[in-house]
Amino acid sequence: MGDDVNVLMSNSSKGTKDKHADDRALWLTLSNGNSLAFSSLYNRYANPLFNYGMHICYNRELVKDCIQELFAWLWKKRHELSPVDSVKYYLFKSFRNILIKAINQSKKFTEEPDEQHFLTQELSKEEEIIALDKENYHKEKVTKALGRISKRQREIVILRFFNEMSYAEISSLMGISTASAHNLLSKALQAMKVII
Repeated sequence: MGDDVNVLMSNSSKGTKDKHADDRALWLTLSNGNSLAFSSLYNRYANPLFNYGMHICYNRELVKDCIQELFAWLWKKRHELSPVDSVKYYLFKSFRNILIKAINQSKKFTEEPDEQHFLTQELSKEEEIIALDKENYHKEKVTKALGRISKRQREIVILRFFNEMSYAEISSLMGISTASAHNLLSKALQAMKVII
């Protein structure tokens, strides 16, 4: 498990500062009405938002609709956008709020999928990554472990390691204290270690 967690942690620290600076430049350009900046942000974050949304709700169409709603709102309000410290955090927080609201409005809460459903859904995405990456053994083990921990634990692992969010961002996004975020992540990693 130690190697598996190290793979996650090493991947999460690459180029974060450059991405934040680039994101802020795109955000500023978007606020001036630039459609290319808007397209760049959409192309950069649509897939990560979709993957994150699918860990909250297993309704693909609802998740896609919420991403479209978020970006439609951004374009409509582009001239009113204020500078933000982290564009990624802003997008994830806004998307999560829209998705939770949509889930509550639809009253179609999905049940936890069985292990086989989750693994089948994730392996098709993972297979593309694995084909490009020599660390397939570790990733497969991590994916299987993710499928067996609780939804909340899975969410924090996805935010921290796959989306490179800080504990402060995660705690705000999930509505918990920073200490609780540390504790939840620790329990999630411990549960994954037992599974692996």
